[in-house]
Amino acid sequence: MMSTPCPRSSSRTALLDAAQQMMTEGSVNGMTLDGVAAMAGVTKGGLIYHFKTKEALLHALVDRMTDQVAEYCAGDRPTDPAVALENFLIARIDYAFAIGPQQKAVMANLLAPVKRMYERGSGDLAQVAGSAGLALSVWTALDGMVMLEMLNIRQFSETERSQMREAMTLMVRRQFAELRGA
Repeated sequence: MMSTPCPRSSSRTALLDAAQQMMTEGSVNGMTLDGVAAMAGVTKGGLIYHFKTKEALLHALVDRMTDQVAEYCAGDRPTDPAVALENFLIARIDYAFAIGPQQKAVMANLLAPVKRMYERGSGDLAQVAGSAGLALSVWTALDGMVMLEMLNIRQFSETERSQMREAMTLMVRRQFAELRGA
């Protein structure tokens, strides 16, 4: 027997999708609960059922984006912490270069709450002995690149992006090969 999706869950997803779309096109201040409900095709009461306040909606949107980053970077969980960190850094490099203009627009409009996403993601970077400098440097470089593009301060060409990605990936691979004694 095939199960049918829960309408409440799909309404919540529709509301988050609508909020994200509104954040792509405007700002936090311009987004209203009435506008989100209308765009999602949900009554205001339906919106309030899921999100009591605009702040709760914004936090849920940031949480969803954080979960997307975590899912993108998840992969296998090797027991060796060095291998796990190497895999995570490579996935994080890939993710940073995969972020599209719409997601950057949403992140720029959510700048204050997005801080939580970055704080949660960088907590364990200094965990593996001998790799803290590289891990923090790669994380900082990626955040800097994304922020520059997100805030329209600097748009990197595809050639520049490719060269940065290759250089960072090579640095991570070399560092962890040295740690393994390869």
